[in-house]
Amino acid sequence: MSLNLRVQGLSIGYDSVPILDGIDFELHGGEMVALLGPNGAGKSTLMRCISRALDPSKGTVLFNGREAGSLSAGEIARQLAVVPQDTGVDFDFTVEEVIRMGRFPHDRGFGKKKTEQESIVLSAMEITGILPLRYRSAATLSGGERQRMVFARALCQEPKLLLLDEPTANLDIGYQWELLDIVLRLNQEKKVTVIAAIHDLNLATLFFRQFILLTGGKVLAIGSAEEVLTEENILSSYGVKASIFRHPLHGRLQVSVGKESMRPMQKRSRDEEKRVHVIGGGQEALPVIEALWENEYSLSLGPVSREDSGYHFAGFFDIPVIENPPFSGISDQMYQEHLKLMHESKWIVLPPISFGEGNLRNLEAMSEAITQGIPGIVIGEQVEERDFTGGKASALLKQLRELGAVFVKDTAAVLNRIKKQINKN
Repeated sequence: MSLNLRVQGLSIGYDSVPILDGIDFELHGGEMVALLGPNGAGKSTLMRCISRALDPSKGTVLFNGREAGSLSAGEIARQLAVVPQDTGVDFDFTVEEVIRMGRFPHDRGFGKKKTEQESIVLSAMEITGILPLRYRSAATLSGGERQRMVFARALCQEPKLLLLDEPTANLDIGYQWELLDIVLRLNQEKKVTVIAAIHDLNLATLFFRQFILLTGGKVLAIGSAEEVLTEENILSSYGVKASIFRHPLHGRLQVSVGKESMRPMQKRSRDEEKRVHVIGGGQEALPVIEALWENEYSLSLGPVSREDSGYHFAGFFDIPVIENPPFSGISDQMYQEHLKLMHESKWIVLPPISFGEGNLRNLEAMSEAITQGIPGIVIGEQVEERDFTGGKASALLKQLRELGAVFVKDTAAVLNRIKKQINKN
């Protein structure tokens, strides 16, 4: 049977300072939730109240409709397991002895036969990769090894509810992934309800589908990644400006943040007499966009789709950008808007992007701008492998060269070319 959790009106404070203030939510059995929020938001305190390590001043915690306060310590231990932030060991037990402690709640008439108990302990050590250290003193383990040991102990409890307080804090990236993958399989295969306090928002979106965002001891948002991880919510809770986008490989929401105070300062430092327009976006364009921005050039970008990395870069730094709907060609209106941005620039840069029928008009607009006196720079001389138009793009690029566009090898050559032109003038 899975466990339903209801947190109702939960409040607690220390020395008259509220830590949690009216926390209210419900999780159905088998849900897997990431608990988010800045330091001091109340995540660890909420975990401790749910596990009954702390008694709230107000409110209740219900397990399958029963108040947690009415359950014995043994009943609680058979319902939930906790992996805390502090995984220190006070006594000189071996790793296996610490892990075996997870079976204590099941040993008094509630447990399995000894062979089954041994199998559970062994399986927990194998799953967490701690088996080779089973006879080591727990006091000699590194922080990451202790984290895996305590997680193995939690698995031994066979919990219906698993509480993880910063479970990946002391782990390298490989073990972070392994641990959360184990948690995901427990959730999917055994319907274990999971609440994990996570600081890494981008890691959280890879494994979790439901999120609770705390700020100032209150629930700011609860729901899916799209509902919780918004620019407004990140600014309200963490105090930073965020750019939210979908990762090009796995499609999950990702969060890129920077101090709001940086943006006007960086914007004011731009010299419009050093304006460069970069055509297109994507991974091919991002290196030159970043390099120009870091070297104090004013930029404009496009056309790009809303999901493009260049679009999010432009949005974060208030850079003029032309948005093109995905899988759409260049309309007459967009063509004119694109040409306008080029005319407002001192240079046009074409990154080594691929060409299809949909973006050929960008090359036509660049040709028109060059004929009107705006210098053009093209990155990458070999275009055949990027031409998916039956040679039309190659012909237009040849025309650009004939009109005076300069073809260079890489981003560094773009910077050198523009600097030489500035010094010459």
